[in-house]
Amino acid sequence: MPGAGAAVRSASLLLRRGDEGLRRAIAAHLRITRGIRAEAGHIVTFSGSMQGIVLLTQLLLDSGGRAVVEAPGFHGIRRAVEVSGGVPVPGFVDGSGLVPQDWDARLLFVTPSRQYPTGAVMPLARRRKLLEWAAARRAIIIEDDYDSEFRWSGRPIEPLKALDREERVVYIGSFSNTMFAGLRLGYAVLPPSLVAPTVAAKALYEPLPAGLLEQRALARFMALGGYARHIRRMARLFGERGRILRELLPRLPGGLFHPQPGDAGLHIYARWLRGETEFARFRAAALQRNVDFRDAALYRMQPGEPAACFAFSHLDESELIEGMRRLALAWNDVQNEA
Repeated sequence: MPGAGAAVRSASLLLRRGDEGLRRAIAAHLRITRGIRAEAGHIVTFSGSMQGIVLLTQLLLDSGGRAVVEAPGFHGIRRAVEVSGGVPVPGFVDGSGLVPQDWDARLLFVTPSRQYPTGAVMPLARRRKLLEWAAARRAIIIEDDYDSEFRWSGRPIEPLKALDREERVVYIGSFSNTMFAGLRLGYAVLPPSLVAPTVAAKALYEPLPAGLLEQRALARFMALGGYARHIRRMARLFGERGRILRELLPRLPGGLFHPQPGDAGLHIYARWLRGETEFARFRAAALQRNVDFRDAALYRMQPGEPAACFAFSHLDESELIEGMRRLALAWNDVQNEA
């Protein structure tokens, strides 16, 4: 029956966007929490937000095309541009996030709500300048809102997507941080013109969407209010852990780190206040004491001042205190070597 065949194809196309119930739940959640007037039909789910970023990069970037990436910024995005045949253009970051310029590019990646890795929050004036740039250049902005759900004080500034009146912004979100890392589930809120090309491109990699059972379970969890309660509870917990770490870091002997201000997220970015050679020796000594932190050099495109990223969401108060005790011992080890 011809009509039946068309109905099956239509259902298959809708399924490739992700579970409809989950897309509706995401749209409702974003309207309430982020001020984004999202429609379920403009949302596409992915097996993790990084899958969505890579696919959209391949879709939007021609070979040799230029894409602005934050510097410092998430190295996975820079790598996505490179493997797509594009040229990463470093966008300078200061204490207020990405500094707008008139870049010669048609694609820009940005983390305005909580810059990765520094945690800087982009002010409203800068957000508007980015939108003006996108309109003038007929460019697309991919806004990665990777962990700003966990905010423990103040009210967030509206995302770029909420300010976008010309459908220039793709908003990327993820459940891997908010639920658990094993749940590889992300989504994109797309301009209407990008929905069909994105779904078609996704079908090449994933003819049938993965994790439909998990998607439906999450949709039910969100619809019943469980997800919102979970976020509020975890934000309180992580906020307390972040507060403890932020208080302990400046107390390390030797005046080693200056934590950057922040009121959201799951890690603290801290500038190293001593020499570059001492930083390398301190990190090695910390590893010997079974304490690990990320060297922020991983996120740079050019040399810069030493800094570290301290993740804290997986540690309780006693573990944070013990970690700081071991870091103090590690610094003592460095001093004894001198």
